[in-house]
Amino acid sequence: MAALKKYSLLPVHIVEDHNDALYHILRVIGSKHLPFTHNLMIHFDSHPDLLIPAELKASEVFDVPIMLQKLSIENWVLPAVFAGQISTIVWIKPPWSNQIDEGVYEFQIGKQKETDQIKVSCPIMYYVGEMLFCRESELEDCKTVKLHVVTLGWEMRTDLGKTLCQLIEEQGGNYILDVDLDFFTTMNPFIEMHKKVDMYSRLRQIYSFDFYEVEEEAVVNAQVKRSNQISSLKKIFTSLHELKDPEQIKENVNSICHSISAQTDRDILTALIKDLATEYGSEVDWELIHEAGCTCDDQKHELPHHVSTDEQIGQLMECFQQLISSLPSPTVITLSRSSLDDYCPPDKVDMVQDLLCKFLRRTFDIDCKSHYLSDN
Repeated sequence: MAALKKYSLLPVHIVEDHNDALYHILRVIGSKHLPFTHNLMIHFDSHPDLLIPAELKASEVFDVPIMLQKLSIENWVLPAVFAGQISTIVWIKPPWSNQIDEGVYEFQIGKQKETDQIKVSCPIMYYVGEMLFCRESELEDCKTVKLHVVTLGWEMRTDLGKTLCQLIEEQGGNYILDVDLDFFTTMNPFIEMHKKVDMYSRLRQIYSFDFYEVEEEAVVNAQVKRSNQISSLKKIFTSLHELKDPEQIKENVNSICHSISAQTDRDILTALIKDLATEYGSEVDWELIHEAGCTCDDQKHELPHHVSTDEQIGQLMECFQQLISSLPSPTVITLSRSSLDDYCPPDKVDMVQDLLCKFLRRTFDIDCKSHYLSDN
């Protein structure tokens, strides 16, 4: 294999939406500064970003413009794993993030036989709740995913530095360092949405999904149940979106929600819809409310919400700096602001970015490239 090229200055690509980082990572791979396959990504984020786009077919993954167009902030990493470009991911999360429990996960990602859908063989809530689990025997064109989930808290972890150095050494010293600024402080934007009617806590009741299965057959059955639940709710909110008029919605809400078999759930949902239509009228984006509901499965694993104090940001930044200073230099760094969608508090994002970039300039010889529109 030909020797990899070396950058004279370490490229740092700053993007707004996190999925835009993949474009720059693929360019580094394409220019032969990283291997074409089996790369390591160290991913600092309050969120895993490890879902799969529902609209992305397996046959489209290697058509890069189409693939990139179908990505969102929560699902941009695994398409590159299915394509073979990344194989090991270390998700380093802050103390308040629990969408995936700490541990080491090894599983398959592949195309579901008889369909063109990408699925995974990992039977955890994060994937079952999104209907992305598939038996390994029903997958083809598989790649192995190695996922390490670890927490970086308020104190330095020397054990983590040793683990990362070992993984980097196994990759020949090459790795991608990816940082979402919401690692240091994050919001769940849905919590404040339509708060006058306590929307989010009521959606939790409607969209809740209890999942404690271990046996494969039970996992499959649980996923079918979740699929039916989400499908039924999606039809309801699509109907509301098409109806639009608040008065017609209130008049027809009982018939619209008739498909919800559980009386308690149906009562909660109809009451919420009436309250939203009364309080907010035509302002309501009914499809967005469904998206908010889909983030609820159980409260332990839902979207994190932790608006850090400046002192907490400083503490976490210090731990981050100590850890990164103990590692070899990455091949490329990607930074995501995540402020326009309110996952990183907009009033804190510039401060966090400034602190982080000052550290990077002290530590590495960097070439910083901004790929977002600035208000300044």
